[in-house]
Amino acid sequence: MKALAFALLAGAVTPVAVYAQQSFMIFGKIQDENGNPIPGVTLTLENQGQKISTATNGEFAFATATTFPVQLRAEAIGYKSQLLRIDETTWNPKKGIRLIMEEGKRTLDEVLVTGRRNNSYLTNNMELGGKFAGKLKDLPQSVAVLSKEFIEDKQAFTTGALVQDLAGVTEASSYDDVVIRGFKSGYETGVRLVNGLRSGYGYGNSYYNSPLTINLENLEVLKGPGASLFGDIVPGGTINMTTKKPLEDFKGHVSFAAGSFETMRTTVDLGGPLDSAKRILYRFNAGYEDTKTFRDVNRQKRLMLAPSFTFKPAAGTTVDIDMVYNQFNGYLDRGMGIKENNFYALPRSFTLSQPSDFYNSKTFSFSGRLAQRLAENVSLNLSYMKSIYQEDVNEHRTLNTFADAPHNTIMNMRFFDRHGRDYTDNVVGYIKWDLLGDKIDHHIVAGIDFAQYRGDKENQLREARQQTVDGKVVPLTFDMNNPTYTTHDLTNYVWRTQVAYPFLSPYKTTGKYIQDQISIADRLKLIVGLRHEHYSSETIDGQNRFHATQNALLPRFGLTYGINKQINYFASYSRGFVPVGANFIQNYKDYGADKAFEAERSFQIETGLKMGFFKDQLQMDLSLFQIERRNMLIATGTINDSGLPEYRQSGKALSRGVELDVRGQLTKEFQVMANYTFNHTEVKASSVASEVGQALPGAPKNMASAWLKYVFSNTSLKGLGFGTGVYYVDSKRMDNSIGKDSEGNALWGQWPSYTTVNAAAYYHIGAMKMALNLNNVFDKYYFLGGFDYTRAFAGAPRNIMVSIGYSF
Repeated sequence: MKALAFALLAGAVTPVAVYAQQSFMIFGKIQDENGNPIPGVTLTLENQGQKISTATNGEFAFATATTFPVQLRAEAIGYKSQLLRIDETTWNPKKGIRLIMEEGKRTLDEVLVTGRRNNSYLTNNMELGGKFAGKLKDLPQSVAVLSKEFIEDKQAFTTGALVQDLAGVTEASSYDDVVIRGFKSGYETGVRLVNGLRSGYGYGNSYYNSPLTINLENLEVLKGPGASLFGDIVPGGTINMTTKKPLEDFKGHVSFAAGSFETMRTTVDLGGPLDSAKRILYRFNAGYEDTKTFRDVNRQKRLMLAPSFTFKPAAGTTVDIDMVYNQFNGYLDRGMGIKENNFYALPRSFTLSQPSDFYNSKTFSFSGRLAQRLAENVSLNLSYMKSIYQEDVNEHRTLNTFADAPHNTIMNMRFFDRHGRDYTDNVVGYIKWDLLGDKIDHHIVAGIDFAQYRGDKENQLREARQQTVDGKVVPLTFDMNNPTYTTHDLTNYVWRTQVAYPFLSPYKTTGKYIQDQISIADRLKLIVGLRHEHYSSETIDGQNRFHATQNALLPRFGLTYGINKQINYFASYSRGFVPVGANFIQNYKDYGADKAFEAERSFQIETGLKMGFFKDQLQMDLSLFQIERRNMLIATGTINDSGLPEYRQSGKALSRGVELDVRGQLTKEFQVMANYTFNHTEVKASSVASEVGQALPGAPKNMASAWLKYVFSNTSLKGLGFGTGVYYVDSKRMDNSIGKDSEGNALWGQWPSYTTVNAAAYYHIGAMKMALNLNNVFDKYYFLGGFDYTRAFAGAPRNIMVSIGYSF
């Protein structure tokens, strides 16, 4: 089929002499093969620096006149880019340019462009640092996406408030700690990506706080092992946060909100050009929250400042700079104990924190990106991100044991005085080559990633498990029958010696990869990729630090076949790799093991259907998957005398399931987000005999969610809208054993299943939007999860949030 890209000139051609040396305002309209307008097409006048986008009706008009001849470049998601020469012989001053673009011949360019309309929850396309780009319907992998419109409608201030809306994902605790397709993502291997770059979020002690959503355009989860693209990633999935980009036209939004638990919030979003030629663009997002939360002794204050800039010094060159500063002041909420093994014996507000405790943290990240077009179909991308996490912590927390077991009313405690900092760096460089043919297109990406993580040499930690009372040394305990909250005199605490700081092993990892996205005759699309990962780490303490290296070869394959215009079939295979730090190899006895820990391996096979309805405005993904994981590192919950957690490795674990994910709009008034997951997990081999046959920790067999929103548009109720959602999570196994049976076999408890209901009302009037969100309508007492009876995390009771926002 020939490309349908051409300029139609209506009427007779006016003689050339009439236009000699004149300037013209170029305008026109872009349509698809069916005559429908295409919004969001990027139009560039080559070598002149002028760049605009088509409106919702597909029309465009450059603001500055230009002389002929001129080259007009048109680029859009899912369409073949076009380069059109305009001169006096082809220009029609009455009707301008009429350009028809053909689908299926191009993936995303190096700049993120999203295609949503009418505030739809649907995101049709994604771009993950250039490594994984295209229409979601054409990608041979399940991807869960939440758009900024959905985030705003839920009034979700942190990503943790959105987990329940992601297919196959559930919360494991109130930290940035989730379970994806049966496997945990947080602390040791829970790296969070920002625009496809490895950040400091979700890794190490930074995982105690979920990232804020203030500057996010999308929240995405790529299901299955992501190792071929990003290295050492847990097999359940990879979480990526796509940030808002600078704007070519000035826009602004400010909002204020107040609600339950003395919560106050405000956010600002500004963007636009800094020069008349629109070569320097900016975006500034900021937000602040002050809340007491529903927990006792737990006031929290959060601040985010997130400026970003885009520079376009010449045609084909783009430089992006993003900075984010986060500050948290409050308490580190370690959850609550389960008194007498009765989940509901204590109020949800019950806490172990003391008034003199504090948790103050700061996170700063800087990222820069250069996208340079080297030739017509060849581009270079260089990116760098640095994240710095700093914390100052005083906290009373459980020692993960009861002093009066099995009655379980008095908890053994310990106190931390901790001050530390850690650093994460990620450098990414790749070449992208779009090789377009008559029947076969290749989109080849080849590059190198480098990442490193380390803790500061000046990190300090003091730990106490005892105190002096009336001249006697007694253990620190907390009586749940007679809780005491007071300011403690730390001079009476007995400080332990040889305490290890809890940061992870410093590491450096380098990945070399090549990937080809292949399109064959429009219907068949293939992805073939291969990555080699070299991981190096070292022990934390000692003059002669031990170095360990691990290597892995990580392939991935995938195909998508278009059965018809509405339905695509897909299948894929990918491998995963999670290394172990040098401490776990050299000092394995410090972590309760009798031999060195080994690197983890995993693989996933997945197949299913991706369907589009209502002119592709409602997407439905149905997937079947199986993940096998070997040598999974598991915390036992035991704390040794050095203060280090003890671990073990399971031999083999399986996760099999079915996911149904629905997102988009039935009409421009009716938005839908819904999903259901059946996930059967099973431990196939373990060092603990009674664990064999058990489900994986924190992995429910069934979970489902649905959120519906309707906004009136054509009646006297125009601008009024309502939303409602229901969420179900099945029972799930605790992480740590709660004891042993009469024969000495380990036992595990179960977190109860729960169902919650949320509701919302909206009113739009001009540039103003008002919203009221009522969460947990029926005040269900439920648990997000936790580790065992000593550390449980209850969900919030019924609460309300009211907001007002103004756009300008």
